[in-house]
Formats: sequence, structure tokens, C-alpha cells
Amino acid sequence: MLRISTDILQPGMVLAKPVMDERGNVLLRQGVALTRDYIINLQRRGFPSVYISDGDTDDIFIEDVISDEVRRAAHATLARVFDFSRQVSAEFANASSDAVIASMQQSDVKSALRSHTSFEQLDQVVSSIVSELMETDALTGIARIRSHDDITYGHSIDVAVAAIVLGRQLHINRRDLERLATGCLMHDIGKIFVSPEILRKKGPLTAAEWNRLREHPRLGYEMMRARNPDAVMANHVALDHHERQDGRGYPRRLRGVNAIERSFHDRENILLIVEIATVADVYDMLSVEKPGCPALTPQQIADTMRRMAGTFLNREVTHHFLAMLPLLPKGMGVIVRNGQYRNHWGIVVQVNKRQPERPLVRILYNPEGERIPPIDLDLARHRDVIVEAMLHL
Repeated sequence: MLRISTDILQPGMVLAKPVMDERGNVLLRQGVALTRDYIINLQRRGFPSVYISDGDTDDIFIEDVISDEVRRAAHATLARVFDFSRQVSAEFANASSDAVIASMQQSDVKSALRSHTSFEQLDQVVSSIVSELMETDALTGIARIRSHDDITYGHSIDVAVAAIVLGRQLHINRRDLERLATGCLMHDIGKIFVSPEILRKKGPLTAAEWNRLREHPRLGYEMMRARNPDAVMANHVALDHHERQDGRGYPRRLRGVNAIERSFHDRENILLIVEIATVADVYDMLSVEKPGCPALTPQQIADTMRRMAGTFLNREVTHHFLAMLPLLPKGMGVIVRNGQYRNHWGIVVQVNKRQPERPLVRILYNPEGERIPPIDLDLARHRDVIVEAMLHL
């Protein structure tokens, strides 16, 4: 399969993976032949690319780290949780932050949040996600394809997935992994109190808009605390995921210790579970294309996160995260930068476990963008060849 930009799709191309909307509904099934109307609809919805079946790459299958069934269930459940939370808070959603917090302390609001079935379903989804990731030691390195409408649910699921995989690397026990996953899935629930116009605004925010956006961690925390005050870890992921190691984050200006080990009695600094979530959150924000903000390649992500480590991100946690992130993963597009095939394009076919930076690549296009008979090039044998990652062809 090939990941192809929706800008160059042609009628008759066949989908190699289904396309889902932000609520987990399948818009187009795997195996569907694209029509002009389908292509226009994909572009209008803001899908940057899709996976296409291709005779020269049918042996390359990009697997997700969680099953489609669990991912669809997570999308649908998060949509129900957010819909119900909006319904409960509709009367005071546009009030001042202090008024919102006061309203969430009302007994009828607490009772509604604690009794709704969608939150029980969320617990089941969390258990399923963690179960599927208990044997996973690395990320695929290939970001999920999301539409521009999917700014909350898909993001939250992918943050949870990355955080759980990282948490396993740091030997976090299963119960705390579930708390971490719950916090990640709900970390942006406070954005229901921020207007869609602010969330989708492409230009710079006004001071008032920025102040409202910066309140979403505190408002999300208060909503989660109203539902379950005993879920301290998960609730603090929502509250503190925008805190920084240097104390310049928000809303509490906490500091970090830039280490994994810390005193058991440390209550003044950012919790480790929050720092794991923050690393996963930053990774996902950098890896997925958004309006006016192109996605980065794995190498660019690694370079950016290294620069952020120590001031924004926990340095040791970031180091462990980057160690499990492949820079040239299977399915990644590449362009050759030197030698006989200079400026030819292709795709990573197989990662060399001993030398992950020297994978097997398949060249498919010449420098003019014309399709050529496939040429397999083993970078472990051709040591002088330099390739650079491309997000899609």
C-alpha cells in the first residue's frame, strides 16, 4: 500500500485502508474504488492523504498498534462522553471560568456525571487499549491519518496509545497505565468550554481568546473531579498537561525535575504520569498535519523534541520516548539525496532490526515524478546512499 496525498488522487484508485470520521464511523471502506465525488469529499473534510492499493507495494502493510475495532469503539465512546458533558454543562458553558467551576460543584451536575453509562464504557475502552498494548515495545513511527475535523477524539486516542507504550518502557504497572490512559483520553475535555471558533481559528488569537483557551486544563480537571474526585492521577493529567519543566507552563506554573526517579514524597513538582502524557501529547501534535501547520517527519520530530527536552519536556522521559521512535519506519516515503538514484522517490519496505537507520527501500518514481519499474535498494548494503523521509508521495 502507498500513502498518497489527496491532492493527487485519481478516480479508480482503490483504498487499502478504511477512512473514518471523527466519531469512528467508516466513511469509505477498504477496497472501495475512488470516484471524483469521493475524492472531492475527502479533500473538503481535510484528509491530507489516504492509503491506496498498489501492485508494486501490496507486500507492504502498515499495521496500527491497536485494532480497528478498539479504535472505532474509542472514537464512538469519546464522542458520547463529550456529547453528554456538553449537554450537562450547556447552561453555564459560556460563563466565566469561576462560574463554570462553581456550577460543576452543584449536586445535580455531579450526580449526572457520576451516573451516565458513557463513563463506564470509557473504562472498558481503556482496559481494551491497555490490553492490546501490553506486548508493544515501540511505535510504528507512522502517524494516523486524521481529518481536520478530528481535532479532539483521534488526537486523544493517539496520545493515550503513545503514552501507554512509553509508560511500559518506564515499567509503569498496569493499574497506573489505565489511569494514564484515562487521563490522556480526557485531557482535552476542558475544551468543551472553549468556543469552536477559537479552537479552529487559523490566525493569531486575541488576548481574551488566549486566556480562555489557557483555562481548559483547569476546567477539564474540575469536570473530571466532579465526576470522580478519587481519580487523582487521571484528573491531574487533564490539569497539568501544559506545565513545563522550567515552570513557565500553565495553569499552575509547576516545575519538573527532568528525571524519572524522584522522591516518593514529592508533591511540589509535575507528576511523572503527567510528564509521560505531555511527551505523548507533543509528539502527536508534531506528527499530524493540521490546517496551516504541516506535519513533521520522524527525524524532524526527534530533533524538535530534543530541543524541547529540559525546558518544556522531561529530559529523561523524552530520551526514552525517542529511543522507541523509528526514524525511517515501514511505509514511510523517502527521497534519495545522492548517487545513481538521486531525487528518485520511494517507500520503506522493511526495517533492519540491527540497523534501523538503514532500511530496505523500494524506488517507485523518477525525479520528474513519473512511475518507474520498482527497484529495491538495501541501504544496509549501499552504505553511501542517503535518503530523507517524506510524509506521503
